[in-house]
Amino acid sequence: MLSLFKINNTNSEEVLELSIPSLRGKIFDCNENLLSTSIPYYVAYFDTRFFKRFYNPSLDFDLKLLESRFGVKIDFNKEFNKIGEAYDIDDIKRKIPSNLRKFVNISISSKRISLLNYGMDMIIGKVNSSNGISGIEKVYNSYLKGKKNGKIIFKFSGQFNKNGTITQYIPPKNGNNLKLTIDSLLQKNIYKLATKAKKKYNAESVGIILMETKTGRIKSLVTTNSWPDYTMGYIEPGSAIKPIFYAAALDLGVISKDSTFLCNGYIYPEKNLSIKITDIHPHGLINLKKAISESCNIAAVKTSDKLVSKFGKETLYKIFKTFNFGELTNIELPGEIKGILKNPKNWSKVDWAYLPIGYSIGVTPIQLITAFNSILNDGIYISPTIVLDSYQKRYRVITSKTAKLVKEFLRDVIENGTGKLAKVPGIDILGKTGTSQIKPGNKEYMMTFLGGFSIKDNLYTGMVWVRNPKGYGLSSQVAAPLFSELIKVVKDYYTKNENYIFVTPGIVPNVKGWNLRQILVLEKFFKIKFVGKGIYVYKQIPEAGSLSNEITVYLK
Repeated sequence: MLSLFKINNTNSEEVLELSIPSLRGKIFDCNENLLSTSIPYYVAYFDTRFFKRFYNPSLDFDLKLLESRFGVKIDFNKEFNKIGEAYDIDDIKRKIPSNLRKFVNISISSKRISLLNYGMDMIIGKVNSSNGISGIEKVYNSYLKGKKNGKIIFKFSGQFNKNGTITQYIPPKNGNNLKLTIDSLLQKNIYKLATKAKKKYNAESVGIILMETKTGRIKSLVTTNSWPDYTMGYIEPGSAIKPIFYAAALDLGVISKDSTFLCNGYIYPEKNLSIKITDIHPHGLINLKKAISESCNIAAVKTSDKLVSKFGKETLYKIFKTFNFGELTNIELPGEIKGILKNPKNWSKVDWAYLPIGYSIGVTPIQLITAFNSILNDGIYISPTIVLDSYQKRYRVITSKTAKLVKEFLRDVIENGTGKLAKVPGIDILGKTGTSQIKPGNKEYMMTFLGGFSIKDNLYTGMVWVRNPKGYGLSSQVAAPLFSELIKVVKDYYTKNENYIFVTPGIVPNVKGWNLRQILVLEKFFKIKFVGKGIYVYKQIPEAGSLSNEITVYLK
């Protein structure tokens, strides 16, 4: 907290120093809607020690008036009494009786105002004592934090009629602004979808991630949990991991697009053990395309057997490492975990069989969608990000030819396989279901769906996960239809092309690109001045995030 002023007295002149705090940088979403900003905040303290030195009974009335206006009781055992606080310094000054002004010290600090609804609290995070303690505020604390306070120095001269002049002005060095990849309005719509699905399926929790396929930029990051399980929790992905495994097996030549498998509905991965891996039902003789679309466990285990026999367990392990499982994605959020991918030295005798069907491995949702995205992104892994213009890893994990082939198989999952309920008329969709038991032997399941789709020529990769929906046993019944609803939400959002913003009175929003009809809605919050005769805003003063009750918009 900074002192607003201090006066150095001499016989003939006074010097007043006004401290200007450096503010923390603003955070914007991808559309330049303001998500977080700092504003000046004033706090008034009554100096009881100073008051005692100059006390006389005539000040009693003013003291009672001060206590009444601020709703406080002065404790004369304390050196200072906090009497009030406000965003506007005049609100404090008006309440201070003139005879007591010299006993009141007004200090200036800043308060952080952030959008914390719809899961944004876990993304943006919190600030305490000017330092970020969670979310993006913590990761980018030094970047956002104010750099150096400024000040204005006035000199007053003369015995009776004092004339004041500014002798020095040093502007503050504020923190840097940050722009996220998140679309806060789309986030709102997807969060509502997740909460609706949680209620519909009577689930413990629901999570949804939406990513731009080609860039790895996260547009929405949602969970109904009270903590960010998308980076700090892990799941066994079940069959959702099969396309990733099959893609690697194809590139290694272990299988081909014409490979066939005989599925009797069960398999013993180790002949000397009674452990049995089963399918929902026998699939008979099937090809690779059918094995993926019908999510056949037996085909995946047999493929893994061939791979391990030819290349060894270490190669199977390296496949998952290549897709960054067991490693941080380094998304810009604190507390991310690596998940669980055991070294082959620590494998059980059957882990080689369980890994390709999504067991014996723990992955975070952000790891899983990023790995799956590699298939949709022509075989190129790109690390996820929620910050525009940040560094991202890019490297090829499978060949372009294999990526194209697996995408054909994933399209068949929607047309003829377990993902039929993810269909949306008129939209090309590909994807994969995944179901895993949360605990062996119980009827609690983690249900996932990973997929890709295109809206207005933009490619998106999405993931939904539903924990323990009551009365359901398959992802095809829960996660697939939820993914369909996700596509509809995204389609409606981008095709309606409507501009909405979260309005905080007194904090200027970004209105560039708006039309006259949309601007007029803001007149209930701001005084609008129009320049030009057009219908669209191409420039605005002040800039988004500024403190003002007036906005000048330039039209063309």
